[in-house]
Amino acid sequence: MTSTARERLPLSAAESSLIMAIRERMTRSPRQLNNAFEADAELLDLGAAGLLAVTVDTLNDGAELATATTPYAKGWLTTTVSVSDLAAVAADPVAVLISCSLRPDSWTPEEAREFGRGASEAAERYGCHIVGGDTNWANEESFTSCALGTVPRESILNRMGARPGHALYVTGPIGAGNAVGFRALALGGTGAGEPWLPEARVTACEPLRRYARACIDTSDGLLSAAVSLAEVNGLGAEVMLHDEVYAPIVSAVADSAGLPRWCSAAAEWGEFELLYAIDPADARACSQALTQQGLRPFHVGHLVAGPELLMVDESGQRRELRNLLTRMRALDPAGSLLTDLRALLAEGS
Repeated sequence: MTSTARERLPLSAAESSLIMAIRERMTRSPRQLNNAFEADAELLDLGAAGLLAVTVDTLNDGAELATATTPYAKGWLTTTVSVSDLAAVAADPVAVLISCSLRPDSWTPEEAREFGRGASEAAERYGCHIVGGDTNWANEESFTSCALGTVPRESILNRMGARPGHALYVTGPIGAGNAVGFRALALGGTGAGEPWLPEARVTACEPLRRYARACIDTSDGLLSAAVSLAEVNGLGAEVMLHDEVYAPIVSAVADSAGLPRWCSAAAEWGEFELLYAIDPADARACSQALTQQGLRPFHVGHLVAGPELLMVDESGQRRELRNLLTRMRALDPAGSLLTDLRALLAEGS
């Protein structure tokens, strides 16, 4: 979830300034291939050893863990958030390290085992292993994962390379993460059945290496991802959200809250799909290759030469995204989220 003041619209001005200030005194590695914030994972040239992709992500207690309702789910999510960044640069995962900050009075040995099992089984799902990490006591719970992967030298994919007229596709249904997080914080329930276990789309890597021109994961929501991909390339975008693009849980949660489904694309609990820009001439072949990997790609819009950032929702209404996402970002997930969201919708965007 790499961020920058220019291309990550939901960041506050203060946060943007801090990120840039931190980088200001850092010496750039001569091995680094991507410029600052141009990729979900950093890409390093190791010479004869090939290319290394590396990324790190932290989940803090509270809203960021609202989609993980059990220790097992927390472990699974901790691994998934960083491996998803590898998938966005079409890297093959090699290993994951995990750092845990735990409250000493809130974790039992059995819960710790379940966290470890969730983290390990997610890694195995992605073809790698947890190889180490760090554990500390703290007043607030948080989990950090660092994922490492390899990239074929001739197959670099990052957020750059999109052009006007390129189509926008996503590797699967959207909105599940936002629906699960919203249900937990605003509707007071976690739902029946098994916890939500999102998957990093590592199976998409080979097709995307062949066909995609730029890529970003949707861990911060589809609309934020589309804005980021467009702005880092100096482009605009029109995102089209048809009924079939939503995950099944979205309709159930939206209906119970009396909200439009597009809200599930606008918040930041994303679903870890990959949003990619592609030449329309290659779109069909790429979709077929992704389908063969068990994925369900959807066409969700296109990039344009101008600065417009627009969404066409499931009702056909056009909405300007800069203002909409800024206002969505300002909502407090720990506050009266449902009331505030309804007020925002009543005001219009």
